[in-house]
Amino acid sequence: MNNKPLLALMLFLGFSLVQLEQVAAQERKAFGPYSLYLEQARNEQILGITDSTGALTITTPQSSSTLKKEGFQVLPLVLLQQYNSFAPYGWNDGLLIPAKGYQAYMNAGFKLQHRRWQVQINPEAVYASNPAFERFPTTETDDIRLAYANYLNYSDLPDRFGRGSFQKATWGQSYLKYTADKWSFGIANENMWWGPGYRNALLMSTSAPGFWHLSLQTSRPLKTKLGSIETKMIAGRLEGSNWATNPEAFEVNGQNESIAKSADWRYLSGLSISYQPKWIPGLYLGLNRVFQIYRNDLGSGLTDYLPFITPFQKKGVPGEDAKKRDQLASVYFRWVLPESKTEIYGEYGWNDHKQNVWDLAGSPSHAAAFLIGMRKLFPVQGSKDKYLRLNLEITQLQQSADRLVRPAGAWYMHGSIRHGYTHQGQVLGAGIGPGSNSQTLDIAFWNKNQVFGFQLERYAHNLDFFYDAYTQVMVDYNRKWTDIMLNTYTYRQWGQIGLRAALNAAWIRNYQWQENRNPLNMQVQFGLNYRFSKQN
Repeated sequence: MNNKPLLALMLFLGFSLVQLEQVAAQERKAFGPYSLYLEQARNEQILGITDSTGALTITTPQSSSTLKKEGFQVLPLVLLQQYNSFAPYGWNDGLLIPAKGYQAYMNAGFKLQHRRWQVQINPEAVYASNPAFERFPTTETDDIRLAYANYLNYSDLPDRFGRGSFQKATWGQSYLKYTADKWSFGIANENMWWGPGYRNALLMSTSAPGFWHLSLQTSRPLKTKLGSIETKMIAGRLEGSNWATNPEAFEVNGQNESIAKSADWRYLSGLSISYQPKWIPGLYLGLNRVFQIYRNDLGSGLTDYLPFITPFQKKGVPGEDAKKRDQLASVYFRWVLPESKTEIYGEYGWNDHKQNVWDLAGSPSHAAAFLIGMRKLFPVQGSKDKYLRLNLEITQLQQSADRLVRPAGAWYMHGSIRHGYTHQGQVLGAGIGPGSNSQTLDIAFWNKNQVFGFQLERYAHNLDFFYDAYTQVMVDYNRKWTDIMLNTYTYRQWGQIGLRAALNAAWIRNYQWQENRNPLNMQVQFGLNYRFSKQN
């Protein structure tokens, strides 16, 4: 794709939009795919300030920016800079790539609404210096290197995006939508977040760039006699990274173990639905389901284009294995309890069909992953504008003990789709990646337009690979690659200008599963958000 027209558009927006002072007020407070508004809306729901009919589990970074009436609106200019001192760390950052060194991101645009039509042109651009860094060593034994090559062959997660600097411009958070009553239909390239998670999401997060997709969704909750329903259906196009992993990683005992991936793009179809029971205020129950398949393998029937309407049990879908498509599904809940200023939530998913109900009953943890969390707010001096937010979240993608008798393979990896569940080289779901686990404690102080917080996080890298590689030929449990991370961040709004800064430290234990390789990675982030008119 030729990026020059988009780069020119970015420059035009960045330097000329400042002259447009007559535009409508903009409510969104965001830094690329990171949306402060969504966090604030979730907190206010827990505090009981806002109506609790919205699940806030099927969202985009622009979920807050609906125009109140027809008109033209300039979106904020977003500039973000990042620096990693040792290795490519970070996720939930959209177009940014995993890279060591300096990286810069820019996002700007406008929105126009006329009657039921809404168009948003909101391109993004990124530049990364992308210097070399320590990779998985070629000095390991053949058995270990063969296990590593196997993971590379079944995923599109390049360890480095090229051999020099990296630059890319895309249509970013752009879309065209038509809204009729309670439904909205459109085409978009924007990021999405499905599920109740704060740090991770099993099926759809902001860790990868946005991708082009058609969507049909509710524009507001549908009220029924049994409660409220929100839903979104998508059909989109996923692309490979076009970056190859270090060729030396595939050379094992003089043999090239690399298996070529298809050059074809992948068709992704998905459904997310949330239900709020009428009798239990604040409780949301949800379902997410996605399928991907290479375009050349796609059939022409309704269930080929919309496979999420097929039965969940494999026995009800004859010939499913022959279709060469990959499925992921999850169920979730989110329970908001304003009386105690608390919410609890969880998501449980599978990366394959169950054969039947007895397969589910006998082996519910087979091919499964989960996340669970809670959020508690502590108002300061009875004020709803000042409060302490405590968030705890646990994510586990590592296979359960069921793998001893029935290996399922790592999450986001599948035999038919050699790219894995990725788009342009990054995982669409939880940013910690296949086979990994994390536990996150997040504490933040909120005061209207000011936020200060810190995270304490444990991140265990791809334990599925570790057990495949390091316990078959040797018993060496001390080589797990585990990080302890302390992340600090702040946000402050002064009128039309917002600033965000973060300092993240990762104490790395056994980097790349190499015993006693224990470096420190420092990540620095600084962002500026400029709104072109004062907020109402």
